[in-house]
Amino acid sequence: MAKDTRPYFTLTNEYPRHRKIRALSDKAFRLHVELIADCNESKSDGKFTKLELNSRGPKAGKELIEAGLVTALEDGTYELHDYLSHQHSKVQIEAYQANKAEAGQRGAHVRHHVKKGVVDPGCELCQSG
Repeated sequence: MAKDTRPYFTLTNEYPRHRKIRALSDKAFRLHVELIADCNESKSDGKFTKLELNSRGPKAGKELIEAGLVTALEDGTYELHDYLSHQHSKVQIEAYQANKAEAGQRGAHVRHHVKKGVVDPGCELCQSG
């Protein structure tokens, strides 16, 4: 079976049992997980808007703030507490994606040019090597 290449975020096994998490209501728990996923997908380094904070209702958002899981920033946005201690940053994600794309190009070059003895004048790798 091929490895799953979809983007992902990290939750530890003890996440649901953490003292800050286990006290949350179901809505706030779900909101917290959704915010982590949304921040990862948008590569926002854990920052988001008030609209996103209140996407499951203002009570759930307020609960995350009171639990210390979300911090209000001076510019009116919000951030997940310690997001970058547990998740990849935008820079890390983009570097990983660039490395994967480059590896894919090199692999295609080897398969379609090197192994077949083809030199393509339009291929950067044929011209550089």
